[in-house]
Amino acid sequence: MITRGALAFACAALVPFALSGQAPPPEPVVWHWFATCGSADSLTLDVTADGKAIYDSTFAICHLRRTEIKPEPQERLLTFTFDAAPRRFGPQYHATEPERIVGTVWEAGRKGDAIVLGVSFATAERVLLNTRHVARPDRAGRSEWIRGLVVTTRPVRHARASPN
Repeated sequence: MITRGALAFACAALVPFALSGQAPPPEPVVWHWFATCGSADSLTLDVTADGKAIYDSTFAICHLRRTEIKPEPQERLLTFTFDAAPRRFGPQYHATEPERIVGTVWEAGRKGDAIVLGVSFATAERVLLNTRHVARPDRAGRSEWIRGLVVTTRPVRHARASPN
């Protein structure tokens, strides 16, 4: 027969508890774009088609704790257009005449060493490509999912004022 004391001890042993003096694990610090912080860090995004520039943008980035990143009422998007044949995106797209393609870039994820950008290309009727590009604050990155359609990111090197 199990005594009440033994049963209470067994139940208490199943309940997780924190040891006194044990600090919670540190909150991860991640990169975030369009951040309003005091650092001068930024990235440049370039999109080219067959070697021709079709879009470029430079935006601020910041290393923040996840809890410091405030939700925004509307997701920030970088949007651009260019003309291309949808067939370029794969044989399943039969149109060979150029159409207006809308490109969209957004922050899809945050890591301690990078920002994951979502990248989408679409016509008025269909999404042609929806993928990701890893943008690092310390080195250039390049993605070419469709031959000749290239997305690159690179850190902007700000000149530091020299002491006199």
